[in-house]
Amino acid sequence: MNKRIIVSVLIKCKDKYLFIKQDKKGGAYQGCLHMVGGGLEDNETLEEAVKRETLEEVHIPLEKVEPFDFDSDITMYKGEMTQLIFLRYIAEIEDFMGHADSDAKEMVWIAKEDLLKYKHNEPSLRFLRKLGLI
Repeated sequence: MNKRIIVSVLIKCKDKYLFIKQDKKGGAYQGCLHMVGGGLEDNETLEEAVKRETLEEVHIPLEKVEPFDFDSDITMYKGEMTQLIFLRYIAEIEDFMGHADSDAKEMVWIAKEDLLKYKHNEPSLRFLRKLGLI
């Protein structure tokens, strides 16, 4: 079975949390919102990877990210069953900024009370529960 390491970050601004809609053929969790993130590249630290992915996908420079937890899931990814290993971070920014790019086709800022009005994948739901947001 293939394995893929994914770094991701839940970004908070004021009382809202950032998610993205993706338009990636063969990507995991079609039709669900995603946290900003992606694959780890050679010769970069986990923190460098999450900051790079955030810049690539939503053009937000993150000064500080805090590791929060890890998780995994086995799902279809690019046509093959794959174990996705999630290394998850949290971050906070002062002002709403950025714009969708790269793998993100749209940015969605969601208030805590509205989180369950959207479709999330099971690993994201577990993360939101751990944070006490749902």
